[in-house]
Parts: sequence; structure tokens; C-alpha cells
Amino acid sequence: MSQDPNTTTPKPSVKDGPVLRDHVFDGIQEFDQKLPNWWLFTFYIAIVFFVGYWVVYYSTDSMQTPTQNIDAKMAAIEGKKKQELVAMMDKLDDTVLLEWSTNQSITDEGKAVYEQYCIACHSPGLNGGVIGRSLIDEHWEYGGKPMDLFHLVLNGSPSDAKGFNGQKMQAWKDVLGPEKSAKVVAYVASKAPHVDKTK
Repeated sequence: MSQDPNTTTPKPSVKDGPVLRDHVFDGIQEFDQKLPNWWLFTFYIAIVFFVGYWVVYYSTDSMQTPTQNIDAKMAAIEGKKKQELVAMMDKLDDTVLLEWSTNQSITDEGKAVYEQYCIACHSPGLNGGVIGRSLIDEHWEYGGKPMDLFHLVLNGSPSDAKGFNGQKMQAWKDVLGPEKSAKVVAYVASKAPHVDKTK
């Protein structure tokens, strides 16, 4: 019995098993299955999210770029450092530093700072070396009071200074900040016999 050419063979249902396409390419047949709805919805939502995010990120100022975010955080840190410096300078003077130089816990903290940052130039015994001046000789080059040394640690050698063996001291305020600078000065003052202790 011949089949009526006007009738088509119904496609098998998914329930009957995987449906294959009629064509064959390089010996491979493709499945003719519909993607699951959860996958399609996830794909469409991802497209909508990307387009929306792209518009908001690049066309408005409501979101910061990574560079802007870092710059803002750095500015906040710099602002905090300036506030700390101002607060420290308001209460700091020679009298306070001299009192700190007799406080064992403060000088211990200052010694730790010295050993981490200063020892390479000024030596373990504070007697200087090829790069840094001695801190326990007859005088300090830029003033004999603790505040003179504090300003030197914060701001480095004066611009017109010749330096020691051609080397100028760098400014440490951005590395140490005012508190650590004051404590290391207190430590040096506790060890330097020539420090001016007049008030």
C-alpha cells in the first residue's frame, strides 16, 4: 500500500526520546531539542542586565570606575593623615617628647620603628655610617631640640642642606606618620646625651 504524498510523517515527540534533525554532516546528526525555559530566561536576563549595566556604568556618573574608586580611597587616606598630623602637632612640643623619652613603653615602640626604618643608615648603635649621620655625637646638624629632630624626620633634610656624604635624609611623614615619627624621636632622645633638655 502506497503512502499518500500529501500526508507527512509526524515528528516524534520529545517524550518518545531525543529528536534528531534529518540532515547529516560529516557523519554527525544534530539534536532538534528545545532549550529548557530556565536556561532561556537566564540567558535573556543576562543580556538585559549587561545592557543596563553598560548604560549605567559608562553613560552616567552613578557608579565609579575602579580608578576613581582607588583615587577616592587614597584621597580619604591622605585626608586622615593630614588630620592626624594636625592633631599631633597641636599637642606635641619639646616637653612632651622629653617626657616620652623617659617612658619605657613609648621608647620601646620607637626602637622598633628605628630598627625597621632607620637602622640601615644610622646603624644599630645610632652612631651613623656611610649614609646617615651619628645621632649620639656632639650635636644634631639641624637643631638640638626634640622638635627639631621631629620636623627633620617628617620633612627630610632642608632644601639647601648639603647632606651627609652627599646623601640627604628623605621625608618620612608619608611612611611613618606623625605618631611613629614622634616615638622614634623619643627613642633617639632617650639615647642621645647631647639633646637639649631645656624647656
